[in-house]
Amino acid sequence: MKTVIIFLILFSIAECSLAADFYTKKQALKIVINTLKDKEVELVESIDVTDLLGKLTPVVIYRFRRVKGVDFYAVFTQTMGRYEMFDYLVITNMKFVIEKIKVTKYRSEHGGEIGSKKWLEQFYGYSSGELRYKKEISALSGATISANSIVKDIPKVLKILYNSCN
Repeated sequence: MKTVIIFLILFSIAECSLAADFYTKKQALKIVINTLKDKEVELVESIDVTDLLGKLTPVVIYRFRRVKGVDFYAVFTQTMGRYEMFDYLVITNMKFVIEKIKVTKYRSEHGGEIGSKKWLEQFYGYSSGELRYKKEISALSGATISANSIVKDIPKVLKILYNSCN
């Protein structure tokens, strides 16, 4: 019994640190500034929804504000590639419409094409509804599994964002 309790405590500590260390405020600000090519951005708040979702993968939501007063969301999460998880960022406006997507960390040797800006632009303007690989989103040679994974994950991420921030 003691072993089970110790395991549960260690697992919950590991789970908390997973979300806490996943794209800290400082890292998130740097990546968002780099992605938008706009230094006139400030962090307003962060919302860690990982524990609320019961997901083993972290989902961290940040609300930013451009100096001109326009707020937007930045969601850092990850999904499974062929063999390893990869991290990505979804930036939406306050109406949850995608403005940018960026693969922030791709760990596998194969499938790096998933980070192609041109391919990711297909998601711009998406806010809800069905997304299907090879239908609404074109195929990507060399990264089929990773591409299919992100296509399936993005509607879930937007739903989490909508339910957490609406």
